[in-house]
Amino acid sequence: MKALSITGAKELVMEDLPVPVLTRGNAVVKMAMCGICGSDLTAYMGTNPTVRYPIHGLGHEGVGIITEIGKNDRGLKVGDRVALEPYIPDHTCHMCRIGRYNNCVDIHVCGVHKDGMMSEYFLHPVDLIHKLPDSLDFRRAALVEPLTIGLHGAARAHVSEGEYVVIFGVGTIGLMAAFACRSYKATPILIDIVEERLGYAANKLGMPYTYNSKNGEVSEYLRKVTCGKMPDVMIDCTGAPPILASMHDYVCYGGRIVLVGWSHNSVTINTVRCMQKELDIYTSRNSCGKFPEAIRILKEDRFPIEKLITKVVNLEDTDETMQDMVLNSGNYLKVIVEITK
Repeated sequence: MKALSITGAKELVMEDLPVPVLTRGNAVVKMAMCGICGSDLTAYMGTNPTVRYPIHGLGHEGVGIITEIGKNDRGLKVGDRVALEPYIPDHTCHMCRIGRYNNCVDIHVCGVHKDGMMSEYFLHPVDLIHKLPDSLDFRRAALVEPLTIGLHGAARAHVSEGEYVVIFGVGTIGLMAAFACRSYKATPILIDIVEERLGYAANKLGMPYTYNSKNGEVSEYLRKVTCGKMPDVMIDCTGAPPILASMHDYVCYGGRIVLVGWSHNSVTINTVRCMQKELDIYTSRNSCGKFPEAIRILKEDRFPIEKLITKVVNLEDTDETMQDMVLNSGNYLKVIVEITK
């Protein structure tokens, strides 16, 4: 089988690998599509400290069709169209025992710590495979995993109906967090410095409030939108130290803040103001139990989530596309790689 592997920074190679052999507790999936994530780009650039080269098959946002599977209690069978949850826990640590397997102390994420899904066939644990409804095509289904990241972040912040949620960063994950908030009947307010993305969010995705922070006075804008109260929740999808240094200014007293974006530099937080406002601060890592919810949201098709897809490419053109994504990141939201038809 073909697999798009990465052996080091900017070293993508097309490998010819053996088709995986079915083992107990796993299924063999013929991969149809796999999204390119920001972590894939940082792996490509050599700036992701968690990546362990070589990775035989990049990617972790995969969907496909089961070709081999043993007896299982999930009701899965050969021919089922499925989405693959890419976070492999050890099932033994204290986090796994209390159901927070996304935070397993020895987690292995496909395409990061272990081989990934940009290969024609992939061996995956049955308990991390989710059946797709017939009405959900593979193109939209490839958005399931990134949607779960937005859902998990919103759930960590306990977003609820009627609340205002300010979201920093209008990339794929920020937009997925916004769709998650809308699913929970909360109102997202999107903040970024890229006017094209803000315009797209407003005009194509139907986001009610967008603001370019280059204009300054972010707090005043938020105060105006919320009639003086300030947002109940802030979700940061940037990891940018200047935003986090002022995060206490962007929520109301007793507000909640969730950190989804990863910071690559030291971050200073004003703990005095956080304590004076008694803010709840959460972090969000991967997702936990959100695949069924994401599949349901995409099936219902209430939101134009598929409009996040900028481009669909084949496996052979992925290297060239990733190079352009690095150079012209503002031109892309979500790129989907078609692996097999």
